Amino acid sequence: MSGPGDGTAPDRRVGELAALVSAITAVVGLLLALFGVPFVGGSPVNRSVAAPVESPATATATATATATATWSASAVPTNSGSPSASDVPEGWRRVGEPALTVVFAVPDGWVRRPAGAIQSTWRSPDGTHEMSVKRDTSFGATPREASVGQLAWYRDTTASSMAALKAVTHTTRQNGKDALWLEIDYHWAGQTEPRKRVEVFVAGSAGHVYQLLFDTAAGPGNRNLATQRELFATARAHLLIDRKAP
Repeated sequence: MSGPGDGTAPDRRVGELAALVSAITAVVGLLLALFGVPFVGGSPVNRSVAAPVESPATATATATATATATWSASAVPTNSGSPSASDVPEGWRRVGEPALTVVFAVPDGWVRRPAGAIQSTWRSPDGTHEMSVKRDTSFGATPREASVGQLAWYRDTTASSMAALKAVTHTTRQNGKDALWLEIDYHWAGQTEPRKRVEVFVAGSAGHVYQLLFDTAAGPGNRNLATQRELFATARAHLLIDRKAP
């Protein structure tokens, strides 16, 4: 029989075996850590297991989608429909000329000059700028024919009173159609003050060609020409041809 304190007792052997297994596990874990081999179920250094890990492809797709959404939101115009009375910017008003079947915008305070049979002309309060909208068939039914004929008339100083004329023609688009844009530097006959005229030609219905122009006294250092460009751009954006009413 075995008495108390016998080293071969079952409980003692189990305890020694458990201690040995624990020691072996600790040594194996230390060796694996030294050689950079993670435990199964472990997480990479400095990364929480709660944080999702994106692959490079996923990260690129996410960034691209975000950039595209941001660009699209800023690029889409707020109103891509046809111009209406509410579209006229502050400081401008819409005017209709039923006899010329045209609707256009004019800056507030500009004074209408006596109307002609084929055009409507407006002048700024200080007389620096003049705007004219014209519908004509005199020189042809296309923007090119009309611009060539109009320029020939301008070059006739006796008829137009324009002198030292220098002209450049650009192709452009107006009211969804091919158009021509004419730039003219000149001065009035008998004067030396430089002036600039910008004019766009676009075909309408029934063989008519519409002309929208701004004529400006350049001023010292051409200081008035930046304003002319802004006026011309705004007026072009709100020109409605073949229309009798706003």
